Amino acid sequence: MAVKKKVIRAAPKKKPVVKKPAVKKPAVKKPAVKKPAVKKPAVKKAAPTSVKKAVKKAPAKKAPAKKAAAASTAVPRKRATVGRKAAPLKSKRPSTKAAAPKKRVLAVSRSSVPENREALALAHAIATVALDKKATDVVILDVRARGASVGYDYLVLASGDSDVQLDAIKNGVADAVGATQRKPSSVESAPDWVLVNFDDVVAHFFTPEKRQMYDLEGLWSDAERIAVG
Repeated sequence: MAVKKKVIRAAPKKKPVVKKPAVKKPAVKKPAVKKPAVKKPAVKKAAPTSVKKAVKKAPAKKAPAKKAAAASTAVPRKRATVGRKAAPLKSKRPSTKAAAPKKRVLAVSRSSVPENREALALAHAIATVALDKKATDVVILDVRARGASVGYDYLVLASGDSDVQLDAIKNGVADAVGATQRKPSSVESAPDWVLVNFDDVVAHFFTPEKRQMYDLEGLWSDAERIAVG
């Protein structure tokens, strides 16, 4: 048998690649084309013509003889400046309005008021009972000058340390006055205060703090004080 020989072919050799240098083309500058400048015609503004209007002043009228005196006392007016509002002129003349009459307060003298002896004796009896019950600052005020407006002639004030003492004073007054057949028209009791009303005589019994708060002495500061005891 014939033996076939294998033919081994050698691989072709690769040719080295030779890079060609890049050839730069020279830049060609295009000539700049200048556009012709077009000048716009200048428009001249017309200067504003100041037009002055001639203002004719009216001839001053002569005041009649009767108004001459009033014109001499008139207040001269100031010219208003341009761009500003002129303030209204105020007259310096005194007002011709008549002043309101002052109210007169008529003082009523105690001598002109009739004396109420029975009421005065009752006020002394109430004050005596208050002193017997160890009350302090016992005062009788003569309010006859204003009796028509308040409704009584004498006011009796006294101070007690507690409500128990105030009730004792009230009961003592009821016992003492009951003998004279006089009864109070009203009796009011409140904490720290007792009121006994005999119409023409009114008695108030307070604790010191309550008496200072109501300040009846200050309210009747013009009333005459009558000695007690």
